[in-house]
Amino acid sequence: MRRQPSLTPLIPYTGGVNGISLTKPKAPFGLPISADQWLYFFTLAVAILLLWAATKLMRTRTGRALLALRDNPIAARSMGINNAVYKAMVFGISGMYAGVAGALSALVVQYVSPDSFTMNVSIAFFVGMVLGGYRWLPGAFFGGLYLVFMPHLSESFGKGVEGIASAVLLIITVFLMPTGLFGLWTLVLARFTKSGSAAAQNK
Repeated sequence: MRRQPSLTPLIPYTGGVNGISLTKPKAPFGLPISADQWLYFFTLAVAILLLWAATKLMRTRTGRALLALRDNPIAARSMGINNAVYKAMVFGISGMYAGVAGALSALVVQYVSPDSFTMNVSIAFFVGMVLGGYRWLPGAFFGGLYLVFMPHLSESFGKGVEGIASAVLLIITVFLMPTGLFGLWTLVLARFTKSGSAAAQNK
């Protein structure tokens, strides 16, 4: 039998199953801010840069192909779009975004291990995505607000409330706002636009 390669040489760098502790980077160039403030501004800059890159990508030919693939894979294939290639591309791009987010999260928490990303974290990400709206790029920020503030709000009501609140929000969103806050925003915007057009015609 072929012997599997050992990962022991990587343990000093990764910490193995015990994880690894990290130190928050200090502000460079002697800036008069704390490490937390520097990490906040750095994370904000990275988030804005990644959002700008995603927005630009969606406006290109590749982005339009991805939208077509999302809406109707069969129709996208009939238009000559290679579904396998674009699916692999999306997997790679999303993996890059997730990797950057995970690295920044590890710096904030100052610790990372295989146990840091549990099933509860995956469910919270899923609820945040559905609540924010998976068809809307800014929906990621609304989902992030949910991930940040929901645990703190639920702690004031007792243990186990976060899971119940997440389930209730998910059910309400699926039935009333299938496209999340994006759908609510477009509905409100369309209502005001329609009201404005009607008022202009009546003058």
